[in-house]
Amino acid sequence: MLKLLRWFKGHLAALHHHERAQDLIEYALVAAMLSLMVVAASGSVAVQVATGFSNVGEKFKKHVDNGLHLGWYK
Repeated sequence: MLKLLRWFKGHLAALHHHERAQDLIEYALVAAMLSLMVVAASGSVAVQVATGFSNVGEKFKKHVDNGLHLGWYK
């Protein structure tokens, strides 16, 4: 992994001297930041979805248990 980082750093330094490469680096940094934001947000969304499913499951169980108690389901 360290070898890969050194290789990437060397190529990044070489690309810094070319104008077109600077645009490429900027786009890569923007893409990396966006992907980090998506990863950070996905954890929050996953918790909300899991909570929603849990709430639906609890309500469903409550209604089924209520129906069993009243003799609706046998």
